Amino acid sequence: MSNKTKAIFIVLAGLALIAIGVLASIILIQRSQQQKAAVEQQAEVVTTRVVVVTRDLSLGDALASTDLTTVNVPAELAPRDAVMNVEDALGKIIKTDLVQGEMVLAHNLADPTNNNNDLSFILGENHVLMAFPADDLMSRNNMVQRGDIVDIFATFEEEVRVVGEEAVTATGEAQEPKMRAFTVDTFQRVSVTALVLEVIPQEGNATPTQNADGTTPPPETQIKAYLLAMDPQDALVLKHLKDADANFDIVLRNPTSKTEFTLTPVTDEYIVELYGLEILP
Repeated sequence: MSNKTKAIFIVLAGLALIAIGVLASIILIQRSQQQKAAVEQQAEVVTTRVVVVTRDLSLGDALASTDLTTVNVPAELAPRDAVMNVEDALGKIIKTDLVQGEMVLAHNLADPTNNNNDLSFILGENHVLMAFPADDLMSRNNMVQRGDIVDIFATFEEEVRVVGEEAVTATGEAQEPKMRAFTVDTFQRVSVTALVLEVIPQEGNATPTQNADGTTPPPETQIKAYLLAMDPQDALVLKHLKDADANFDIVLRNPTSKTEFTLTPVTDEYIVELYGLEILP
């Protein structure tokens, strides 16, 4: 290889190296600019802390501490009435279904006390809220609480017409209708939506006693009525039984019970047959 050829080769190699260096520099500068822009963009994002639910919840559920946590989200994604503190949502009842991770909004919360006139939050479009008297033995002992699942038993008298051969007396006259007593399970698995309470006043003007930690215990109360969210037709049946002076009793269920009991209405004949009373001498 001649000296001239070597010189040309060296010049071309040098130019190639210079081109590679320039290209590498351009790539490094672009990457540096992109990283700087990304850092600046992250620095410009303002976040805020909001409360979210930790599990799926249904309309009417009361929020406990285990149902809530806080997360940071971009401020522009947080609605204006998003709840920022867990304490502001504790004990409140939700007005809509919530899925895990969904933000808690103030307009979807309601206070479960009886003084805010905000009880319609637990109602679906196909339900009505009905007040039911709490005058049975379970209620007088404050055994039923909000959220409990209960069955409602009732005993009432109904006029029954005699049919068949017994419908006619020995003289050929038609038998008069008879009043018969029935005991039935009117409704099963009814959820107690809310309670109407009466505060029992203390005797005299004595100063309320205090707990060991200095706090004042809540006043003694007595359940006066239950508020039940029901199908309108079921509520109408319950009203009819109330107006017919039925004697009601409430029985408490396991809170997770989903069983539908098949029960037979109890009459005088049922009791006679059950205990074999007709064979007594």
